[in-house]
Amino acid sequence: MNYDYAKIAKEVIQAVGGSENIKSAAHCATRLRLIVADRSLADDEKVGEIDAVKGTFFTAGQYQIIFGTGHVNRVYEQITQLGIAETTAREAKEAKMDGKNQIQKAIRTFGDVFVPVIPALVATGLFLGLKGALLNDNFLALFGMTNADIPHTFQVLVDVLSGTTFAFLPAIVCWSTFRVFGGSPVLGLILGLMLVNGSLPNAYSVADPSSGVTPLMLFGIIPIVGYQGSILPAFVAGVIGSKLEKKLRKTVPAVFDFMITPFLVLFVMLILSLLVIGPLLHALENVLLVIVEYALELPLGIGGLIVGFFWSIITLTGVHHIFNMLEISLLASTGFNPFNAILCMCGFSSAGVCLAISIKARKKEIRAIGPSATVSALLGIGEPALFGVILRYGMKPFLLSCSINGIAGMIAMLLGMKGTGNGITTIPGMLLYIYKPSQLIMYVVLALATFITAFCLCWFFAVPPEVMETEQTAKTAKKESPKPAPAPFPAVLGSAAQGTFVSMEEIPDPTFSQGVLGTCCGIEPETGKVYAPMDGTISQLADTLHAVGIEAGGVELLIHVGIDTVAMKGDGFRSHITEGQNVKKGDLLLTIDLDKIKAAGHPATIMVIVTNSDDLTSVEASASGKLKPGDPLMRLQA
Repeated sequence: MNYDYAKIAKEVIQAVGGSENIKSAAHCATRLRLIVADRSLADDEKVGEIDAVKGTFFTAGQYQIIFGTGHVNRVYEQITQLGIAETTAREAKEAKMDGKNQIQKAIRTFGDVFVPVIPALVATGLFLGLKGALLNDNFLALFGMTNADIPHTFQVLVDVLSGTTFAFLPAIVCWSTFRVFGGSPVLGLILGLMLVNGSLPNAYSVADPSSGVTPLMLFGIIPIVGYQGSILPAFVAGVIGSKLEKKLRKTVPAVFDFMITPFLVLFVMLILSLLVIGPLLHALENVLLVIVEYALELPLGIGGLIVGFFWSIITLTGVHHIFNMLEISLLASTGFNPFNAILCMCGFSSAGVCLAISIKARKKEIRAIGPSATVSALLGIGEPALFGVILRYGMKPFLLSCSINGIAGMIAMLLGMKGTGNGITTIPGMLLYIYKPSQLIMYVVLALATFITAFCLCWFFAVPPEVMETEQTAKTAKKESPKPAPAPFPAVLGSAAQGTFVSMEEIPDPTFSQGVLGTCCGIEPETGKVYAPMDGTISQLADTLHAVGIEAGGVELLIHVGIDTVAMKGDGFRSHITEGQNVKKGDLLLTIDLDKIKAAGHPATIMVIVTNSDDLTSVEASASGKLKPGDPLMRLQA
């Protein structure tokens, strides 16, 4: 179909709110990206009715209109001819945080770090919930059993399933932080593993007075312990470490960079983490422990109000494991643990807020993460809900949850609720209250009231506007019949790079993960070389060199390097081909600088998209794990 691109450009400008509402424009291989002054002036329905438009969504501060290859560049040319300025790289970066204050920016960045960790935490939450419920002494007593009756081998396997993620959580957080802040993720991973090295005293053991494990003391005054289960210390170490690495990359001579930079980053950050960050947080732990012990003795449930309100904030610091000492002390002296009741209600509150956001949200990402994070919170692991949903898009849901935590904690103290153990909360925590019918009834009633109140208040007053932004796509127009090509039909597409396979659903961009442009998959590259997945003709080469089109045998292929890398305007990209050139499978197409892409803050995932997959009988991924160039990636049937 022949389109009037000048007419399309005028209609786009009008539908988006006029030229005065468009600050600047840019485009990638598939999308027109407009930075607008007022998002509400853009009429999504009117834009979706324009010729050649396949969908729209608003993300990263940009109003993005999907046109597809071969159309977007022509629409962009007409847009700029009508007086719309070209978007600079700085404008694109600033647009991502447009309208956000410093706290919101920090929270969003923290969320970006934590989101990749959520699936592991959700799985661990399920394991821990089952462990707490089934291997609890109160539950086993119903069958006349104790933990001593459980086979040791079974207990070890359960401990591996439920303990690994939290034991190595600092390593995962350090890895993700380095990735987000432009450092080398592998250095972050090694640094994080150093912080939980078995030679260091285990943080959980140090917090248990009965373990006999004490901190190492440097110079007799500086305590040194491991970081097991910690989040904020690993995050801080990751931020400082990644910035140090980038600084060294610029100053260390290239001939020594490969050896000197990793050495200095790991050495400096390990010393800084163990001798400065760790001791400061250890001192904070001791102060918090004294404050909480004092608060629990206050009359009228005030202690529950204080502890409940601040519990999620304490969790953010990563020092909450120190309160195991308090719980054990309470159990040893009185046989009961009132602190547990407060923590249980905090879990139900977080679950209610998380579920409300998840159900009401239109953002696909939240709708995918939220339900599993809610289940995890109901089983006693609140980090996925806290970091992946509640905190990610603003403070309002978080402060609402804190307030409900405080009120529920105060009520628990006034009712005299107290468990017979520690270590399990929320639904599994009910087992600590079955010793007395009145305690169990109070627990269930207060838990339901807390969950329902949190859900309703969040639903009506605290769902972040950002999660309500729909990633709207229009119905895909019928594709043009592909032009015959001299190359044969490619039944098997080869890997375009050396790296790790990424399924379509895991690609961190809705245009690709939802298959808007066609069935696709990705490769997380380990080297900076991109190869042809099939024989064919180069049908398109983006001016910014981040996207290449290939046609062969009725197949239209798009290779897209990185997410939002169009903003780099070709910096770090080198082409080895030209439009119209015939290539063979395995020919080198592009050379890319992975370090520059990461330093610019963009995921480097290479997407291979069959843009006319609707015209084919079958397009299926056939890869997994590690890939070498040319390894089978996708199988096609005409």
